[in-house]
Amino acid sequence: MDLQNGRELCNLAQKMGLVTSDQVSSALETLGTTSPTVEAVSQQLQRTSAITAWQAGKLVKGDTNGYVMGGYKLLYKISSGSFGRVYRAEEPGGGRIVAVKILRRRHSEDKQRIELFNREGKVGLMLKHPNIVEVLAVNQDTETGQYYLVMEFVEGGNLREIVKIRGKFSPQESIKILQDCVEGLAFAYSKGYTHRDIKLTNILISSGGQAKLVDFGLAQYFQASGREEMDERVERTVDYAGLEKATDVKQGDVRSDIFFLGCVIYEMLTTLKPLELVRGQRARMQKSRFDALRPFTNADLPGFPQVVDLVNTMTALLPENRFQTPAQLLEAVRRVRRQIDPSQEKVAGPAGTQQVQQLLFIVEKDEKLQEVLRTKFRELGYRVLMAMDPDRAVDRFRQMPFDLAIIDAGTVGESSLQQARTLLLDASRTQKKLGIVVILSEEQTAFASAFEKEPKVKTLVRPVTLKQLTAAVQDFATP
Repeated sequence: MDLQNGRELCNLAQKMGLVTSDQVSSALETLGTTSPTVEAVSQQLQRTSAITAWQAGKLVKGDTNGYVMGGYKLLYKISSGSFGRVYRAEEPGGGRIVAVKILRRRHSEDKQRIELFNREGKVGLMLKHPNIVEVLAVNQDTETGQYYLVMEFVEGGNLREIVKIRGKFSPQESIKILQDCVEGLAFAYSKGYTHRDIKLTNILISSGGQAKLVDFGLAQYFQASGREEMDERVERTVDYAGLEKATDVKQGDVRSDIFFLGCVIYEMLTTLKPLELVRGQRARMQKSRFDALRPFTNADLPGFPQVVDLVNTMTALLPENRFQTPAQLLEAVRRVRRQIDPSQEKVAGPAGTQQVQQLLFIVEKDEKLQEVLRTKFRELGYRVLMAMDPDRAVDRFRQMPFDLAIIDAGTVGESSLQQARTLLLDASRTQKKLGIVVILSEEQTAFASAFEKEPKVKTLVRPVTLKQLTAAVQDFATP
C-alpha cells in the first residue's frame, strides 16, 4: 500500500516508533507547506538523520512490518543469504549500535535450521575473544515468532568485499590479519570448538584493521580428551566434506580449518582461488579438485619465501603435512610476522624521528575514489579507515576516536553534513582533537556557510584536486 502524502508517512513513522512528534513537527516546519509530498518528507527526515534510507524505502511503500526485532530498531540491511539476513540495529534504551541476524521466515518451521541457528548463538555466547565476533543474545521474537541473535557491530566489512575492492593485500597486512584469525581459532579450539566454515565472508575486518571470525553456525564440539565427536549430526560445508573425504580424516578435524584459512590468505595475497571453482555438489566433492590445488610459489610473492612456505604448509593436501594445531600455527605466524614486519605501528617522522600514525576516516561512496584516496593518504603516512555510510564514522569515533575525517557530501549526500556536526559535538564534549574536511558538489555550495565559524572544518567545493585535498588535511594534521 503506497502512501498518498507526506503526513501519512509521518503518521506511519511515528506509529512504528521511528520518529518523535518533535522530529515530525520540525520536518514539516522546515518544508513550509501544509501538503508535503511523500518524497519531500522522506528526504527531510533522512536529511536530519531521523530515519535511514532503508527505513524510508519501507515507509514509502506503506510497510508496517520489519522495523523492529526483539525490541531492537533495525536501521538497514548489512548482508543477506539463504539462511538469514543481518541488519545494523539500535539497542533499546541505550542506543548502542549492534548487528541483528534474523533467520528467514521460510526456515521458522525447519527444526534443523532452527537448531543450527541457535547453536551459532549459544557457541558465540561462550566464546568471548577479541578476534571472535561477540554474540550478545539469542532469542525468538514474541510478535513475529522469528529467531534472531544479537552480535557486536563490527565497523568495516568482510574480507570478500574488501578483496573485491582493494585487490591484493601486502604480505605485512595479510600476515597481521592471519594472526588475528589464528588467535581466534586457537581460543575456540582451547574451548573445544572447531569452526567448520572458514572463508572470506566469515572474516570481518574492523575499521581499525582487526580481524574477527564470525558465524559459528557449523561449529563442532569435541571431547578434549580422546577427541570423540559429541554430535555426528553436525552439518559441514561441501568444501569441508570434500577435503575430509579426500584425505580420509574424521569430521571435525581442526586441520581442515587450518587448510581453509590457508586458502583465505592465498586469495588475499594473489586474488586467485587455490581451489578450482566448479558447479554442483558432486564436482566440488571430487578428490581430483583438491589434488589440482594450485601451488603457491615464490613467483607469486617475490622476496617473501617465509610467507610462501607458511601458506603451502597450511594448504598441504595431506593433513599430517599441515600445522597440527592452531597453537602450532600461531607460533609460526608470529615468527614470520616478526621477520617481515618489524616496525608495526611506528612510522618515520620528518627528521628521522618516530611518531605514531594519525588516523584518518574517509566517508566516500565512489569506489574508484576510495582506492585513490586510500593509496594517497597511506603513502603520506596516515592510517586510513574507509566507509560509504557517514553513520559509521560517528559510531567509530564514539568507540575509538580518530584524528581526521574527510566527508564527501557530493557522493554521500546532504545528510552527511549532519553527521559532520555530530562529530564536532562529540569531539567537543570528549575534548578530542578532530579536523574535518567536507567536500561539496557545486549544487551544495550554499552549505559551506554553515561551517564558516567552525575552525576545525574546512569546506572544498568541486572541482577539487588531490593536491588541494591533501593540503587541507595536512593543515589539520599536526602532531
